Amino acid sequence: MGTTGKGIPRWLRLDYIGMRRIWFAFSGIVVALSIGAIVIQGLNLGIDFRGGTQVSFRTPEPTSLEEVRDQAARIGQAGAVIQGRGESVDGNYTNFQIRTESLTIDEQNTLSDELASAVQATAFGAKSVSESFGRQIANSALLAIVVSLLLIVVYISFRFQWKYSVGVLVALAHDVVITVGVYALTGREVSTATVAAVLTVLGYSIYDTIIIFDRMRENVPLMRRASLRVIGNVSLWEVLPRSLATTFITLLPVAALYFFGGDTLKDFAFALLVGIGFGSYSSIFLAAPLVAFLKEREPEFARRRDDLGALEGVESVGGMLLDDEAGDEGSDDEDDTGSQRVKPPRVPAPTPAPSAATVGAGDLGEKSSKRERRRQRRASRPHGRAR
Repeated sequence: MGTTGKGIPRWLRLDYIGMRRIWFAFSGIVVALSIGAIVIQGLNLGIDFRGGTQVSFRTPEPTSLEEVRDQAARIGQAGAVIQGRGESVDGNYTNFQIRTESLTIDEQNTLSDELASAVQATAFGAKSVSESFGRQIANSALLAIVVSLLLIVVYISFRFQWKYSVGVLVALAHDVVITVGVYALTGREVSTATVAAVLTVLGYSIYDTIIIFDRMRENVPLMRRASLRVIGNVSLWEVLPRSLATTFITLLPVAALYFFGGDTLKDFAFALLVGIGFGSYSSIFLAAPLVAFLKEREPEFARRRDDLGALEGVESVGGMLLDDEAGDEGSDDEDDTGSQRVKPPRVPAPTPAPSAATVGAGDLGEKSSKRERRRQRRASRPHGRAR
């Protein structure tokens, strides 16, 4: 935003990097609650992970869960997990799902006959998964997440720096733990669709984080005397409107999927809603402040002045914080204390027409040479000349 010359709204100009203790404390509390929910309450693992038999059926009239549970108990399935699916009418459902230990074909037929007789159940469907196959799926899901994280770390370390990869890893672990913790708190079933949603969240979160890191890296040579706190805040100011808009637009179809999709799609959409929301938060309020904290002690940045107040009143950050090269006449960017000042936009002053008596050929040649050197220096910068 800043490099296009557009003004940055004042409500965005918070000291996000300086307030990192607040963000870290909030994230720590939420992560602790999520871990506590996972340990104490546990996850409602679906049949894909723990094995067993899943039976689904319908009833012509809304039926209570207690009635279906009583009928299942009559044939020795008192420990079965019975869930109502779809919309409820005063707590009663017309679609049900029963998850229990593995049942033989005869046991499945006995259960269906009992339910058909008691509650007029129809449209039976049964799916069986062995316990060993469920463990294999669970291990494969964990392996997919771990490999994804390792590949992300390798890419970030190669593309940026290893300290950036620390910020990415912390943010991604933050998103995964909170998403799984919310599943534990709500008791939602964890299925293979949930794993797919978590991997999708990882991809979205890393994309959003890389956008912020890339802007920070671009602003480092453009703000050669600014501290990491100043560079990080300016970078966030520039990308925050885009990040918020992208998150909002992404959540719109996901919310539609959650409210109007089927049961399987609702579980998938629920994980996306939680993960994308916290993923956007972690990219802005966790990853960027953490990287600034790790890098601000490097010799290159430790000697820079931490003067965020110099940005007060700036309407276009990009372009006004650019430094001229050492040999340029733009040395007025630095005041008597050596701190960086914000340059006002250059307004060309009207010049009288040169006369042969006052301007010699040598003066014209020198000015033309200086202009050409400035043009070449600006063209070599990452953004070119900020406009």
